[in-house]
Amino acid sequence: MITYLQNLSFWDWLALATLLLILEVFGAGGYLLWIGLVAVGVGALTYLLPELPWVWQFLLFATLALLSARLWWRHHHRARRLRN
Repeated sequence: MITYLQNLSFWDWLALATLLLILEVFGAGGYLLWIGLVAVGVGALTYLLPELPWVWQFLLFATLALLSARLWWRHHHRARRLRN
């Protein structure tokens, strides 16, 4: 498993992004859309910097995924409050 993680490529991130976007279609309320786009971003960064260690890739993904989920929640909560 550690060997696989050490050899992550941008294709792995794009596959994760595709999976997340497919799952979003089934009704995740927008959260998986943004997390999928974060995976695309990490994949693009991995393409540009192929020597980026897998630990940094995961830390970047986790940080940006949490940030995007928080921002989406705030936007969704604010929009709901304005409708009522």
